[in-house]
Amino acid sequence: MTLEHLRRLHDDFSDEIPNNVLHGRGNFKVRRNWWQGVVGDLDLLRTHGQIPPELQGEVDSFLDHYTSDEFHAQPLTTSEDLGVVNNLLSKIIGIKR
Repeated sequence: MTLEHLRRLHDDFSDEIPNNVLHGRGNFKVRRNWWQGVVGDLDLLRTHGQIPPELQGEVDSFLDHYTSDEFHAQPLTTSEDLGVVNNLLSKIIGIKR
C-alpha cells in the first residue's frame, strides 16, 4: 500500500508552483500535506526495512533535511525541492516495480 501511495503522490500531483499560497485546494506537490504524506511513507518504508540498501543513505538524508526546522521555516516549496523529491521517488518506485 505504501509504495502505491508513493506512486500516486509522484504521478497524480502537479509540479506546478502556483502564484498564490494554497489553502487546502488542488493536487499540488507544493502543499505541506503532500510533503507530510511523502515523509510518512518513506519513514514507514524505512522502519519496515523496505528501502533498498543502495538508497538508504539518500532516504536518511532526505528525511533529515525535509523534517528539519530549516525546511519548515522556509516559506514556500521551491522547484529545487520538487526536483529532489521527484528524483528520490522515481528511484524508489522504479526499483520496486
